[in-house]
Amino acid sequence: MEKRLGKITSAKFGIVDDYPFLIGLLLQFKMESSSVGDGGKHTINIHNVRPEDTLDIFKYIHKLLKEAKVSCVEDLKGVPVEITLYEGQIFHDFRILTEVI
Repeated sequence: MEKRLGKITSAKFGIVDDYPFLIGLLLQFKMESSSVGDGGKHTINIHNVRPEDTLDIFKYIHKLLKEAKVSCVEDLKGVPVEITLYEGQIFHDFRILTEVI
């Protein structure tokens, strides 16, 4: 695993364009010379969703917004993050750099 510093370049909450049965949070990140997406890590399939899945996603989004000190998903754009990658290129996770906000 490798950690890199970067920023959120795109933040969207809604239906996934190519997969209309998925809904959730979609994020894109920019690092020094590359970019990566979250791969739909925080999306759910509306055809077999459990109530607790929906609640978990909303709790997660609430946590992100509070950490970034913003009030809507679109305002996450430009927020500094630490991105964790597998093999230097495959998205695993990220955290908001609260210490610099």
